[in-house]
Amino acid sequence: MKWKIVQRIAAALAAAATLLYGASAGAQTQGVSDGEVVLGTYLDFSGPLATWGTALRSGMEMAVDEINAAGGVHGRKLRLVVEDSGYDPKKAVLVTQKLLTRDQVFAMVGSLGTVTGAATMPLVLKRGLPHLFPVTPSEMFALPFDRLKFAYFTPYYDDVRTSVKYLLASKRFSRVGVLYQDDEFGADILKATQDQLAEAGLKPVSTTSYKRGATDFSSQIARLKADGAELVVMSTVVRETIGAMAAARTLDWKPTFLTSQAGYSSAVAALGKEVTEGLYAGAMTPIPYAEGASPELLDWIKRYRARANQDPSFEVVVGYMLISTAARGMANAGRELTVDALVAGLEKIRDYKNIFGTPPISFTATDHLASRQSFVAQIRNGRWVSLSGFMHYKN
Repeated sequence: MKWKIVQRIAAALAAAATLLYGASAGAQTQGVSDGEVVLGTYLDFSGPLATWGTALRSGMEMAVDEINAAGGVHGRKLRLVVEDSGYDPKKAVLVTQKLLTRDQVFAMVGSLGTVTGAATMPLVLKRGLPHLFPVTPSEMFALPFDRLKFAYFTPYYDDVRTSVKYLLASKRFSRVGVLYQDDEFGADILKATQDQLAEAGLKPVSTTSYKRGATDFSSQIARLKADGAELVVMSTVVRETIGAMAAARTLDWKPTFLTSQAGYSSAVAALGKEVTEGLYAGAMTPIPYAEGASPELLDWIKRYRARANQDPSFEVVVGYMLISTAARGMANAGRELTVDALVAGLEKIRDYKNIFGTPPISFTATDHLASRQSFVAQIRNGRWVSLSGFMHYKN
């Protein structure tokens, strides 16, 4: 009898311990411990955006190291877990599941790609975690509004409409063609071009698509040439931008080319050389050239040179900015870091001007898109040159 009583008491104590542990575990915020915050991201190291992925990682890791060297955020060090998506939605889903479950990240920050992000964002939101600043200007990452979604980049739609409006006004183009990737990314650029042309009483004279990862653009370029396009608006990233313009060069065809922020890259100018000379792009962040840089930016460039033994690219700047902005939100959140506290901390960021020259960044309780402004740039003598100030097609 006494043994049965002891068994019952032991069972009751075990049950109480289980309840207590469960309550404690439930109260613990995933990815946050007394001394550490775990952040996750996936980039591309093996696909068409590999040049982006490598540089983004370099900028992100520099930001993490500098933040940690300064004592972290409220005494917590940042730990960044990085995976390779290969710019493949299926692989992105697999690595996201790993980050969420095995690595137990607190937030997803700076994941790369529109199509990959479209596939993985629902997983992050379902988990109840913040989806911060994916490296894609697609508006889907800000709208429809969700308290856990924060987007950094001027949407492709706004960027392309602004750039097309600028070129129509300054160059008087009337025959515009569109080369677009056959997915959500391409759909954004196509619609933006169509809508801005409609405002000017025009329609595209030619539209042609390509599959993600394509390397041969000869048939698409031949069609655009045959249809008499004077301006070709492209939804292309680094490799595709160079490939499309090289195909035009092979056909001895010299239209004006415009790409979005996806093709606005230091690598396009460096790798494309004379092929990409004259290319226009919409942009949100100036290329970090040392010449003419502010003292703060020049100091940052020198720090990066000392770290990497090379000049920083635009993509390095992007990676650094995104981690720094996430850390600013965590600092605003206070020592008791939870998902709700981070959301509130990010929403306190108003008209923030960083050293890199982007438009002022703001978030509010009803708007988690940092900015809708962009400027127009062009490759001249192998370097991107800003042609305008920040503007928007509605103004």
